[in-house]
Amino acid sequence: MILVDTSIWVRALRSKRSLEARELDELIELDQVAITDVVAAEVLQGAKTESDFQQLEDKLDALHFYHADEETWQRAARLSFTLKRIGLKTPLSDLVVAQVALDNDLTVYAADEHFDRVDGLKLHKVRS
Repeated sequence: MILVDTSIWVRALRSKRSLEARELDELIELDQVAITDVVAAEVLQGAKTESDFQQLEDKLDALHFYHADEETWQRAARLSFTLKRIGLKTPLSDLVVAQVALDNDLTVYAADEHFDRVDGLKLHKVRS
C-alpha cells in the first residue's frame, strides 16, 4: 500500500499529463493508494470551487484511509525534535505522513526530499 503525499497530489492535479498524474492514476486503478488526515485536508483546501471540492472529496473517500491518532502525532513531534537537533528543519505535516507510513508499514510516494531524512521509511520510486 502506498501513502501518497500532498506534493504528489498537487502535481497530479495541476497537470493531468504529468508523470505524477499518470503514476497516481495507475496506483488508484490497482487499489494501492492510501491517504491520511493531514494529506486529505491539504488536498481539499486547494479546491477552487464547491464542485472541485466535492469531486476531490469523493475521490479521496474511495481510498484506503489511515488515521493519525494522538500517539502518531507524538511520535511525529519526537521525530521533528530529533531532526531539528541535527539541523534538519522538516515540516511537521510531512513527518506525520512519514509516521503514519512507519506505523502501518506503508510506502510513501512524495516529491519532497524531506522524506529522505526519515530512517526506515520506504519510498515509492516511479518506474519510468
